[in-house]
Amino acid sequence: MKRALTAALLVAVAALLLAAVAELPPHGSPDSPPYTHVSAYYLEHGPDEAGAENMVTNVILNYRGFDTQGEVTVIVTAMLAVLAVLLWTGQAGEDQPGPAPAATGSSLVVRFIVRVMAPFIAVFGIYVILHGHVTPGGGFQGGTMIGALVIALTLVLEDTRSAALLPRRPARLLQVAAPLTFFGVGVIGLVLWGEYLYYPRDPSSLWITELLLLVVEAGIGLGGAIVIATIFRVMGAQR
Repeated sequence: MKRALTAALLVAVAALLLAAVAELPPHGSPDSPPYTHVSAYYLEHGPDEAGAENMVTNVILNYRGFDTQGEVTVIVTAMLAVLAVLLWTGQAGEDQPGPAPAATGSSLVVRFIVRVMAPFIAVFGIYVILHGHVTPGGGFQGGTMIGALVIALTLVLEDTRSAALLPRRPARLLQVAAPLTFFGVGVIGLVLWGEYLYYPRDPSSLWITELLLLVVEAGIGLGGAIVIATIFRVMGAQR
């Protein structure tokens, strides 16, 4: 009986979803709403209303800011859940006493290349984060670069020096930088302008909007880099 009811419920939901999909305009149709007025409006009014020259940033952080905050929160929560599982199962051993794990035996060429390229990768990652409101890039992309750089340095540096790259206590606080930054910017909009996650649209105040977007991008980049590097360190602590 339960299986029959479950199957009937699934069929009913599937029928509703298929009926809704059937009413959607064909994929790529020039008559669909995104092409007739939504995209055109964003392209025409985006820089003046959303405060960024890069339309992708305007859409992600401004026009659909609530959705992006939810995505950031889900991603960070998932990453923290991975860390919690690793710590709970004892694979991490971060707080266990004992000597630090031995450094990976990388070749001299690898160590040299990573050390030489590290400053350039760091500068480029920071550039991608802070310049994402003007050119392609942003917090997600730049944070991934910084996190990958920390992982690469961990593989070629001595244990003490690699541990100094990501101190444990600050890292634990900065792991939630992305959602906290989003929340802080949202509260600023609520307090100053009466709307949560609001950016001023007056031409004389667009610099404030640009500054708030930069803060959000920096928070996403920093939090993403810390979580990525921490997961790598936790997974490799017992290797």
